[in-house]
Parts: sequence; structure tokens; C-alpha cells
Amino acid sequence: MPLPNTRPDFDIDVRPHIFHSPAEWALFWHGLAPWFECRGYTLHTPGSKASLGLSDRFTVPVRDTCHARQQPPFAYTDISAQPEFIYDSDPRESTLKIYGQSRPVCRSRTKSFVPIQVPPFIATSNTGRVYAAQDSLGRHVYLKILRKDSEQLRVVEMLRQQKQTPGVLPILDVLEYDEDYAFIAMPRWADIPGPSHLLRSVRDVGEFVVDILKGLDTLHSLRIAHRDMKINNMVMNHLLSLPVRALRPLQHLDVNSSSGSTLRLVTDSRDTIHHRLEFGIIDLDFAMIIPQSTNGKDRLPSTLAWMQEYSALDVAQGELVYDPFKYDVGVLGVMFCEMLQKFTPVIPDLAPLLDRMTTHELTKRFTARQAHVFAEKYLLQGLSEKQLQQSLNTSNQTSPLGNKPSDYTLLPTSPWTSYDRWAYLPLSFFLEFPQWSEYVTPRLPRWKAWLRQVCETEEGRRRVKRIRKTLAVVGIGEGSVYHRS
Repeated sequence: MPLPNTRPDFDIDVRPHIFHSPAEWALFWHGLAPWFECRGYTLHTPGSKASLGLSDRFTVPVRDTCHARQQPPFAYTDISAQPEFIYDSDPRESTLKIYGQSRPVCRSRTKSFVPIQVPPFIATSNTGRVYAAQDSLGRHVYLKILRKDSEQLRVVEMLRQQKQTPGVLPILDVLEYDEDYAFIAMPRWADIPGPSHLLRSVRDVGEFVVDILKGLDTLHSLRIAHRDMKINNMVMNHLLSLPVRALRPLQHLDVNSSSGSTLRLVTDSRDTIHHRLEFGIIDLDFAMIIPQSTNGKDRLPSTLAWMQEYSALDVAQGELVYDPFKYDVGVLGVMFCEMLQKFTPVIPDLAPLLDRMTTHELTKRFTARQAHVFAEKYLLQGLSEKQLQQSLNTSNQTSPLGNKPSDYTLLPTSPWTSYDRWAYLPLSFFLEFPQWSEYVTPRLPRWKAWLRQVCETEEGRRRVKRIRKTLAVVGIGEGSVYHRS
């Protein structure tokens, strides 16, 4: 049975969006609603069909939420959730009268924002591969389309064989559609808001870091390299009534120019969350199962280390190959640095953790398990209740060395490669952690800094790789490896 409402050039591997518009996305999934209904899943109604005046950037639940059934692995939900207002918008069309008839001539980027009252737990459009639904008990799930002959499905099947996948969003079901496509069902968890909204105490940081490292440890223990570690691929086990609070001022809305969505998946506080907030890793689009090598080295072609948001710079010197497991740890470390390194004066044990996750000395870089064990020991278990409850509102604090807030709160503007994570740490830390000097990332060697500069251009990178290939022939360095695509 062919997929409904698709173009001749339909391709789920197109990035970033597989559909040209939210309307096309909604039409495709709405056409699958009867098929999913027969398998126990009720799809959300597209916004334009919900009689609420919404656009197809939003989808609306069909069933009421049974909060008592929203138990792990499903996300918790706000019991007090009530219909609220959101802002929806569409680009305005400019018209021109020709022979008495109005014809559209352009679409303005200026948007008309209209407050619309919606029920709780609406969802938003995305890359097109995922759609919100509810199971036969009304529990919130996400459905995702993928190719049956894909590495992603092989990864999914491996995860399904495990009794538990701590720190990784579990797969509830795999539904075969035809010989080419299948759908997977997952619990619908919420996107993670920014640190200022989410991480308000030392405990908040510790739990977040430990949960994500636990997930990466789970994947790596199964020899699965994620290859796309970033905050957008992490979720939390609590669904909010709305991604934004009612009638938030327009200047605080996050407008996505590609989709037109004005919905921002952020909560203003954690006051409505009364359970242990858990975090998990999602999105296995680029994940790979790495076969055990005969020489004990895990290598992939450097062209597969494509990460841009949080590059760990492992292949910035023109390397031909890289270690995907070390790279995962490095990329996650860079993300942690961007989010958390400003908190090192309050949480000094972040300094050795972050340095060991991002060090350019790859033989010293933490494995996922080492980082997980370290974080659990020093960020949670080794702290008193008073320390865990300490607020991270540094704008109203004095640094542990007695400096004024303005002396150290400006440091987070530095990039992770130059930020001094060991500055402003309390003297007590160095006494209680005497091995601290072993964790400090040394200065980048001149030869490596020079190579990075050369490889900033395409021509320079090509020349360095040519030299590396020649040296590898005579046994100097590592050459290319075969990769099964």
C-alpha cells in the first residue's frame, strides 16, 4: 500500500524538512489516520481541521488525557492543565488589482499574531518525520516514519531487545507499513527548555548531566554511536499544558522563519513539577552500530564526523579517521560547556568533568561510562543536601573567592575552547580534590594549532589529507577505513 498524499519525489532522508509546508505535512499524516486507528493509535487532528482557527503548524489531541495513566515510561502531565491561549500566525499576502481582480504578488515576512484558545497538550510541526498521537488508553506518544532497510531501524531493533535503556527514550512499538517503510511509536516527552528556565539549582544541573551521560553510556555499551548529540535531541519526562504560557508578549516568542511557528517549547518555572524530572536521549537518525574491530580501535571515516553545532574538533587537523565513541563524548562535552561552564564557581566539580570530556588529548578523554560515574559521584552523591539545594542565580551572588558578581558573570561569553573553567573555583575544592591538575586540559600544541589553521580552508584540508594518506602507506598515522553505508 503506497504512502498517502506524497509527491513523486518524496524522500524521508531529505534534510531538514521532508515536506514543503506544514499543510503538506498535515495532509500526509492525516491520510494515515485510519491505518493507525486499526493499530490502536489515534492521531492528533491537524490545526486547520480542529475548528479552532489554527494553522497546520499545530496539531490537537483527539482524546482526553488520563493523567493517572501517564506513568513511566510515559511523560507526566500537568493535572491542572486547562485550555489556554497561544499565538498563531501566517505570513500576509500582498495583493495587486489587475483588470479589477485581486491577485497575490508576494508573501510578507511580517506576521499577524492572533491569540487562539486551545486545549492542553497540543503539538507542533517539525521536520515531518514525527507526528503526535495517543494510544488506546489516551497516553501521549510520538510516531516516526523510517525506512525498513536503514541503520536507524537496526539500532531501534537492538534497543528493543534490551529490558531497559536507561537515559534513552524507549521504543514502544514498531509497525511495519509496507516493504519499504515502518513506523515506530515512542512515549511523547517534552523538549528541554533553556538552562535559565530549567537549571535553577546545583541538583538540577547534576540530575540533568547524570541522566544524559547515563543515556550515552547505554548506547555505547551496545556499541551504538549516536553521532548527533545536541540539546534538540534530548527530552524530559514532563508534558506541559502549553509550550508557552498564555498571552506571552510577542518579543519573547521564538519565531522560526522556516516554519513560521511562534510556539516556543519553554516553561517559565518548575513550580508545577512535583516529581523527579528525568531526561533522555532521542533521535537515532544518524546512529550507527559500530562492529567490534580486530585491532581494538573503533574508527570511522572523518567525513562522518559532520557535527556542526558542538564540534569536538577531533578531525579539525585533517584526520582521515576518527573514534565515533570518543567523538560522541567530546560533542556532548562541548554542549555541556556551552550550557554549564558558567556555573563552575558554584559547582567546581564541573571543571574536571568538562575538561576530561573535551580534552584534545584523546587518550585521556573520558569514556561515556567514566564520565557518567564521575558525574554521579561528584555532582550528586558527594554533595550534601544543602549544597544540592544551592541556587544558581549568580547575578545575586558573590563568587566563592569574594569577588563581585560583575567580576565573573561576564566570563560565560567566552567560547568553550578559550573559557577558563578553573578560574574562580573555591580554595576548598583544590584541597578536597588534590588530583585536579591531572584533569586540566593542556595548551594546544603549536603543530596542532597550525594544522587547524591550515585546514580551515578546503584547499588546505585537502592537502593535509593527501599528506596523511601518503604517510599512512608507510605506517605513519592512520589511513582510511572501509565504511558500509
